[in-house]
Amino acid sequence: MAATFSTRKKKGEEARQHTEEIRKQKFSIGEKIPNPLTQDLHNAVTNLSSELYAKDVHFLMELIQNAEDNKYLGGVEPTLEFVITSNDIAGVGAPATLLVFNNEVGFSKKNIDSLCSIGCSTKKGLKCQGYIGEKGIGFKSVFLVSAWPHIFSNGYQIRFSEVPTQKCGIGYIVPEWIERKPSVSDLQNIYGSDKVLPNTTIILPLKPEKVEAVKKELSEIHPEVLLFLLKIKKLSVREHSGGSSTDSVSAVSITSETNPVPLRSQEADSRLVHLSYDQVSGAASCCYYLQKQVFPVRAENVVSSRKDIKEWVISIAFPFGERLNRGGTSTVGIFAFLPTSMVTNFPFIVQADFILASSRETISLDNKWNMGILDYVPRTFVSALVTCMKSTETAEFFSVAQVLNLLPVKTSPYKELNGVREIIKTMLTKKHIVPYESFCNKIISFCEPNNAIRILPEFRKILLTILGSDAPMRDISSQQKFVLLKSVDSSQYDKVWEFLGVPNAGDCNEWYGNCILACNLISRASTDMYVELLCFVAVNWKSLLLKSVSDLPLLKCITNHGELIQCSLSQTKSGKLKIHLVWDVEKHAWLNKWNLAMGCPNNMLFFPNDVVTAICANYRQHILRQWLTSKMNVVVTNVSTYCSNVCCLLKTTKDPKLVVLFCHFIYHSSLKNYIAINEISWCLGSLPVVDMYRNVVQCTKSLVPASGSRWMKLFGSKNAYAKEAYYHKYVVLGEVYGDAAEFAGECTPEKKLLGFFQKHSKACDLFDILPEDAELKLASTQLTNDQALLLLDWIRNLRARKYSLPVRFIDSIKTGKWVKTYSGFSPPIRCFLCDGAEISTLLGIAKSIMVLSAIDQEYYRGQIRWFKDELMSVGVKMNSEDMYQLIANTLMHCASIDMTSEVAVSLLSFVKYSKDNNKLNDDFLKTLKVGKWLKARKGYAAPSGSVFLASSFAEALGQITDLNVADNIYYGGQLDSFVNELKLLGVLIDKGDVYKLLTEHFSFPEDLSTMMKDSALVLLESIRHLGPSALGLIEKLICKRWLKTSSGFSCPSESLLADSKWGNLLNIVPLSIIDEAFYGTGIRSYKVELEEMGVTVDLLGASEMLSAKLKLMCSSSKLTSTSVISLLNFLKCVGKAEPSLLPNIISSLSGEKWLKTSHGYNSAADCILYDSEWKTVLQFVYLPFVDAAFYGPDIFVFKDELKMLGVVVDFSEGAHFVAEDLELPKEPALITPQCALLLLRCFRSLRNSSKASDQSLVELFRIKLKGSKWIKTHMGYKSPDKSLLFNPEWECSLELDDAPFIDQSFYGTLSALEKDDLKAIGVKADVEEVCSTIYQILGLHVRTCAILRIYKFLNKMKWNPKVEDISCARFWIPDQEFIDWGRWVLSCKCVLHDQSHLFGSHLHALDQYYDVELLSYFSSSFGVASSPSCDYYVKLWNDWASCKHNVSHMELNSFWGHTAENWNKEVERTFTTGITMLPASTSAGNIQFMNKEQVFIPDDLQLKKSFSEATEISLFVWFPQNGTSSVSPTKLSKIYRKIGVRKISEAVKVDPNTILGKYKSETMDLKHGLVGKGLTKIVLGFLASPLINMAVAERHKVASSLINMSVFGCDEPITVCYGLHLHSQRNLYAEITRMVFWEKNNRRLIVHKPSWESGNKNMEFVSNFARAISEAVLPTTDLVNRLFPMIKMAFAFGFREEDVDFLLVTENLELPPDDEEFVDRASARVEDPTILKRGRSKFSTLEEPSKKRFEGLSADL
Repeated sequence: MAATFSTRKKKGEEARQHTEEIRKQKFSIGEKIPNPLTQDLHNAVTNLSSELYAKDVHFLMELIQNAEDNKYLGGVEPTLEFVITSNDIAGVGAPATLLVFNNEVGFSKKNIDSLCSIGCSTKKGLKCQGYIGEKGIGFKSVFLVSAWPHIFSNGYQIRFSEVPTQKCGIGYIVPEWIERKPSVSDLQNIYGSDKVLPNTTIILPLKPEKVEAVKKELSEIHPEVLLFLLKIKKLSVREHSGGSSTDSVSAVSITSETNPVPLRSQEADSRLVHLSYDQVSGAASCCYYLQKQVFPVRAENVVSSRKDIKEWVISIAFPFGERLNRGGTSTVGIFAFLPTSMVTNFPFIVQADFILASSRETISLDNKWNMGILDYVPRTFVSALVTCMKSTETAEFFSVAQVLNLLPVKTSPYKELNGVREIIKTMLTKKHIVPYESFCNKIISFCEPNNAIRILPEFRKILLTILGSDAPMRDISSQQKFVLLKSVDSSQYDKVWEFLGVPNAGDCNEWYGNCILACNLISRASTDMYVELLCFVAVNWKSLLLKSVSDLPLLKCITNHGELIQCSLSQTKSGKLKIHLVWDVEKHAWLNKWNLAMGCPNNMLFFPNDVVTAICANYRQHILRQWLTSKMNVVVTNVSTYCSNVCCLLKTTKDPKLVVLFCHFIYHSSLKNYIAINEISWCLGSLPVVDMYRNVVQCTKSLVPASGSRWMKLFGSKNAYAKEAYYHKYVVLGEVYGDAAEFAGECTPEKKLLGFFQKHSKACDLFDILPEDAELKLASTQLTNDQALLLLDWIRNLRARKYSLPVRFIDSIKTGKWVKTYSGFSPPIRCFLCDGAEISTLLGIAKSIMVLSAIDQEYYRGQIRWFKDELMSVGVKMNSEDMYQLIANTLMHCASIDMTSEVAVSLLSFVKYSKDNNKLNDDFLKTLKVGKWLKARKGYAAPSGSVFLASSFAEALGQITDLNVADNIYYGGQLDSFVNELKLLGVLIDKGDVYKLLTEHFSFPEDLSTMMKDSALVLLESIRHLGPSALGLIEKLICKRWLKTSSGFSCPSESLLADSKWGNLLNIVPLSIIDEAFYGTGIRSYKVELEEMGVTVDLLGASEMLSAKLKLMCSSSKLTSTSVISLLNFLKCVGKAEPSLLPNIISSLSGEKWLKTSHGYNSAADCILYDSEWKTVLQFVYLPFVDAAFYGPDIFVFKDELKMLGVVVDFSEGAHFVAEDLELPKEPALITPQCALLLLRCFRSLRNSSKASDQSLVELFRIKLKGSKWIKTHMGYKSPDKSLLFNPEWECSLELDDAPFIDQSFYGTLSALEKDDLKAIGVKADVEEVCSTIYQILGLHVRTCAILRIYKFLNKMKWNPKVEDISCARFWIPDQEFIDWGRWVLSCKCVLHDQSHLFGSHLHALDQYYDVELLSYFSSSFGVASSPSCDYYVKLWNDWASCKHNVSHMELNSFWGHTAENWNKEVERTFTTGITMLPASTSAGNIQFMNKEQVFIPDDLQLKKSFSEATEISLFVWFPQNGTSSVSPTKLSKIYRKIGVRKISEAVKVDPNTILGKYKSETMDLKHGLVGKGLTKIVLGFLASPLINMAVAERHKVASSLINMSVFGCDEPITVCYGLHLHSQRNLYAEITRMVFWEKNNRRLIVHKPSWESGNKNMEFVSNFARAISEAVLPTTDLVNRLFPMIKMAFAFGFREEDVDFLLVTENLELPPDDEEFVDRASARVEDPTILKRGRSKFSTLEEPSKKRFEGLSADL
C-alpha cells in the first residue's frame, strides 16, 4: 500500500508539473511578454463551442465516443457510468453536478495537451485502428452545460474555465490545478464506498439553466447506444439523491453481449448482439443480427480526415423482436458507432464510419466520403437479407415472414436515403427471395420478385372452354411465373409485395395474355371459336392490362402474298400494320381482292373474308365492332375511304405500276357502283399520274398521250412543248393509259381507261388547254401552214368559250415572227391582209419606213382568210386607216429611243404632214413630246422642256444648268426649217422662258473651281430678273461652295463682303472674304442679291460669323489639347476686353461636344472636372471626367471658365450623373458603408433640386436603387423595398435577426436625413409596412422561438393581414420531439382547439403550441376556426369509413359525445345528408362500418339476440359499452333515429304463415284468471292518462274488446318467425319461442296451455303476456313499451286490486269515475254466464281503435 501511495504521489507531482508547464509555455502565465495570439485563441474556441451543436446535450455522445476510444486493461469489462447529484462537490455554486466514471487506463500527457489545444486530437489519423472520435473538441463540448469542468485521472486534478482567466485572457483551454474541492473522498462517497473508484472521473458542475436539459437527456439515453461499440459493454445512468426520496432522473443500466454466427460466405462477418436494459419501470431486451462487410475506399471518395483509411466497414443490424426504446427516444436508423438523431423509417440499422455534422445529430449527406459509404449500403443489406431468408444458420432466428418485414417499404424523409432504398429495391429484383408454392413438397422455394404472381381462378374456365379438359400445363408453366406462398399472400404483406414489385391478384392480368400466347389459342381456334375468343377479350378488356395484350397476336389478316398472319395491338398502334375491314361482306371481299392485287399498299391489310362473315353473324357483333375500332385500332373503311388512303400513299411512293393499277381499280369500282361520281372526280383530281417518261407526277390536269393528239401537231415535238409555260401544269400521260389490261380478274378494253379519264376531266387535248399569262415561245418561230392554222383555230376555240386571253400570251402572238409575208416572216402587228383598196400614198410612206408587209396567202393555201377575226385580234391590218395608224404607231415607237438625224427629220416632216391634213391627234403629239429622240448638247432628250437658242447664251447655260439645248449642228442646221413644229412639240425658243426654268434646272458643275466668273454674274443677274420668284434658286446657291474667297471657294453663308472700316475684328480668326480681284469691282453692284443668298455684308453679321467659326472649331472631335487651352485663354482675355461678345460666343459653344472625357468627346454640360469626392463611387459609376491626361494639369487653371461653359466642378452638382450611369454590382459586399451613404446623398441632392431635369431623374435613380440587393441587413443583403428600419422601441419584442432590419452597426449611426432618404427609396419604417414585410417572410423562419416573437409582435402592433392573404395563411407547428423545429401548414388545416382529440392526423390544434393571447389573435385576424366544424366531423367520419380505419371505442365515444353536445337542426341536416355509413359491433368486439340502411337500433334485445345468431353480418349500430361514455345510449339512439336508422322492432315483420294453422288450439276462458278487474283498470288508467287522453267511449270499447277477446291455447310453445329485409335485397329470418303471442292479423291471443294450467308462470310467460296484451290494445311500439312494464308488474302480484291501485298512483295514473263505473259493471257481467256468453258473441274480436289518434301520440312520444 505504501508503494501504491508513493506511485500515486509521484504521478500527482508529474501531473502538476506538466500542468504548470502548459500554463507557462503555451499561455505565458507568469511571463512578462504576453502571447500575441491570446485573443485569437480565445475567439476561435468561443466561436467553435457556440456554434458546435444545435442541442444542449450532445456532449453526452462526445463523452461516450471518447470512452469507446479509450484504452482498457486486459480482463476489464469496459464500463461507463453517469451519476448526477444535487451536491455542489466542486464548490462553484452549481445547483447540480454530473460525474462521469470510466474504468479506462487514464489520461496521458498527450491527452492533456490535446485538451489544451484546438483541433489537436490524439486520435487523428487513427481511424483505421478502431478510433471513432476525430474532431479534437469532444471534451470541449461539455462547456455547453458546465462553466467549470474538472478532470481527475492518472494524478491529474485540473479544471478548465469558460470565462477567460485574468492572467492570460483565454478561456476553455487553460488548465488550472485543483487544490481542495472536490476531493477524492467526495468522489468515492458518490460513486460508492464499497466500490473501487475508476481511473478517470470527469466532474461537470452544471449551469443552472442546463440542469433540466441534462436530466432529460440522461433519462432518454438510447438503449441501443452500445449496439455497434466494440469496447464498452456496460453503460449506466443513476442519480445520487443525497437523502432525497425521489429521483428526477430515470436510472438505467444497459449491457451488451455478443455471439458470433458462422456463415458459409467468406465475404461477410455476422454476429448476434443481445442488448438489455434495466430500469425502475421494468426491463427489456432484444437480439440483433449484425452482419458486416468490408469494401475498398474509392479514390473519388477520399477526404483529408480519412486519407489513411483504405477500407470501409459497413454493418447492418436486423432486430428480431421489438426494438429497444426508452422513454421518448426515437427509432434511430443511422449509427456512426453511436446513434445519431436520424430517423430513417427503415426497419433496420446502418452502421459505418460516417463523417458527422458538428452537432452529431446527422451525418453530412453532402460529404463525398459518406456518399461513398451509402453506395455500398445496398450490397450489405441485400447480402444480409438473403442470408437471413435462405441460410440454414439463421433459420432458427428468423421466419420467412419476419425477414419480409425487414424490407424498407416506407420512404425516408432523407432524399439520399431514398436513393439507397431505390438501389436496394433494384438489387432485390434480381434475387431469389420470394417464397412460392412448390405444390409437390413442403420445402420452401424462392424465386425472383418479377417471377412471382398472384393468380385469380376465373381464367381456368376460359382455358378449358377453348382447349377442352386437357389443359396444357406445360405451356402454362413455361411462362416462368410462380404462385406466391400462401402464408405470405395476404393484405398484411401488401406493402412488401408492392415494394418488391409483386402485383396484387387483381393486377396480374398480363398473365392471361401471356397464357393465350403460350398456349397458342389463336391458332388452335376455329373461325367461330376465334370470334368467340375475340368477344371474350372485348368484354373483359377493361380488366386486362394493355401491356399484356399489346403484343398478343389477337388479330388475323391477309398479307400481300395471300398468307394468313396474326398481329398484335402494338403493331397496329405503331402503324406498322393497318388492319381494315368493311361491315359489308361483299365490299370487304372486293377491297380484299384488289388490295392483294396492289400488294397491300402502305401495309393496309384486311381481315380474312370468313372472319368478317363470322363477325357479322355473331350476336355480339356490336361489342366486337366497338372494341376492334376503339381499342385494337382496326380501321373500318369503305371503297371511298380506301381510295382516299391509296391516293395519299401514291403521292409519296410514286410507283408507276401501282398508279396505273389503282386507276383500273377506280374504273371497275365505278362500274359496280361501289363509288359515287363525285367521289370519282375527287379521287382522280388528287391522283398522281404516270407521264410520258414513266415518271409519277402530281398534277391537277394532264394531256392525252402525244400520239394522235392536236397539241402534238401544234408544238411539233415534246421538246418544243416542254419549253412552254403549260409544261408543269399539264402533264402528258403515258401511253400505258390507252392499253388494254387485266388486274384482280377484271379486264379493261383498249382506250376505255383513257376515255374514263377524259369523261371525268382528268385528261385533255389542245382545245382544253387554257393558256397562262406568259409568252408563247412557239409564236417566236417560223410556223408551218398547218401549225399557223391550228394556232388560229385554238384562238377561235378559246374566244368561243368566252375565255379572256392573257395579255402576255396574246402579246407574244402579236409580236412573234410567225406570219409568212412576201418579205419573209413577220409579226402580225406588222402585217396587213391585202384586199386591193389600199391608198398608194400611205403605202409608199409605209414602205419608205419599212413598217408594213403583206401576208403570203398562197403559202396558206387560201385558208388564212377563214380566220379574219382571229387575225384582226392578233394585230393584222385590214384597211387604209389601219395602215395610217400603223405608221403612227411605228413613229411613236421610234420616238422613245435614240433617233438618227434622218429619221428625226422624217418625223418632223410627218408631223407637218399630219398637221396639214388635220390628222394630228393628241396622243400622237403627246408621245412625241415626251420621247427622248431630240439630240441635245448633253445627249438625247424629249422635245418638251428642251431649249433652242443662240449659241452665245447657250454656253453659259450649259455650265450652270441641266437644260437640254438642241444641237442644231448635229441636224446640219435643218432645225431652222421646223421652228413651228419644234415649238408645237414643246421646245423653248424665248430667253424669258429660259429664266423661268433656271431655278428648276440649275446645277453646279462637278468641279466648282472651273466655274467661270460670267456664270456667277449670270446667276446674280437671274436673281435680280426673277425678283421674289428667285427664292428657289437662292436656296440652291446658299449651300454650295461656289464663291471664290480668301479661303478658297466657299458657300454664300460662309462668305463675307468685307468693309475696310471693321478694323482688326477680321484678324481674330480666319474668315472667308469674297475675292473682288477675281470678280471685279462690279460684284459690289449685286450687294442686295449677295445678302439675299446669305453673304455677310454688315458688322453684326461679321460678329455672328466669328461666333459660328468658333463653334465650328470647337465641335470638331479632332480638336487638339493646345487648341482647347488656347480657346479657354481666349475667353479669359475676351471677358476683359470685349465682354459684350461673351454671351454670343458662349452660346455658340453650348451643346457642342468639344471637350475630351473618359467617355469620348462631350459637351461642357456633360463633363465633370475631377475632385477627390468622386473616388468612392467610381467603381459603380462610369463618369465623364475631363481628360486631364490629354489636356495636362493646366486644365484645372481654367476652373471658372469651364464652370461658365457648364462643366460640373463640384460633387453636389453632379448627382444626375450618378443617377444616369449607376450600375450596382452583383456582389453587394463591394458597396462600402461610405459608398452607400454617398449614394443616399446623391439621391437627396436630386430630390431637393429645383431643376426639371433632376426631378425627371429622381424616379430613375429610385428604380435603380430599389432594383438591387445592396443594403446590408441582419438577414443578408436586401433591396430597399425588402429592408426595414428598426425602431428602438421594439427591442423588447423583436430581435434584429427576426427580419431584414438594416445593420446600423455596419453603416454607423444613421442621421435623420439618411433615414428619410432610405424611406424615400422604399425602406419600410412604418409599423403597418414593417408588419406586412415581417409577415411575408415569416415562412422563411424555421425556429420556434423566433416565430413566437414575431407572432407576439404582430399581435402587439394590432396588425391584421389583407383579405387576400388570409386564405393562403400558414401557421408554424412545432415538432413534438424537437420543439425548436417544426413545419408550416395552411390555416385551413388548423383550428384553435380540438377538445375531442380526434383530428390529430387531419387538423392541427394551435392551443398545443400557442398561449391564449395568440389564439385570440389568430382567430380575430386570420379567421382560424375555434374548433372543427360540423363538416369536418362529417369528413373525418367518412375518412374513417372509406379507408377502413380501425376505429376504437374511445374515438366513437368522443365523436358521438361531441355530436350529442352540439346537436341542433343544422347538425342534423349535415349528418343526415353527409353520413351514409355507421359503425356496427362485430361478434369479436371490433368496429365495422355498414350502410346506415343495413344497421338497426337494438330496442328489442330478444330480437337482437336471435338475429345476431342467425347471421354473421353485423346488424346493430354501435352503442357505448360502459358508463364512461359522454353520451347516453338514449341520446345516441335519438340521433341515430334522426339520421335514418330504424329500430329492429319496427323493421321486422312477422310471417303469418308461421302461426296460422300450425298449432292445434282450443278456446280458453281466462275470465276467472288474468283478464279481470285489475288488468282492466290498468288499461283504462293508461288510456285516460294525459299522455294519451283517449275519449271515454273509445276507452270503453278497448276495455270491452279486451274482456271479450278470443283466447286460444296450444300444447306446444309458440314459435314465431320474424323477417328482416336488408338494403342489399336480402331477407333474414329468425325464430323466437313465445309463451303468449298476440296474432295481429287474426286478432286472437294464443297461450301456451301447459304453462298456464301448471301454474308455473315464470318471468318469460309474464313478459310475453304483458307484451301481447299491450300489442292487443295499442298499435304503436312506443306506446306498447310504456304500457308493457305496468302490466308485467301487476301480473307479478296477481293483479290484486289493492296492488293495482297502488301501482296506478305510483305511475301518476287516475281512474276517472266513468271508468270506475265501467269496471264495476264489467266485473258484474263476468259473474253472469249468460252475459258472458252474449258478450263473447258480441265482442268475438277486438275493435280496432282510431289509428290516427294513436299515430299522433306515437309521433309525440
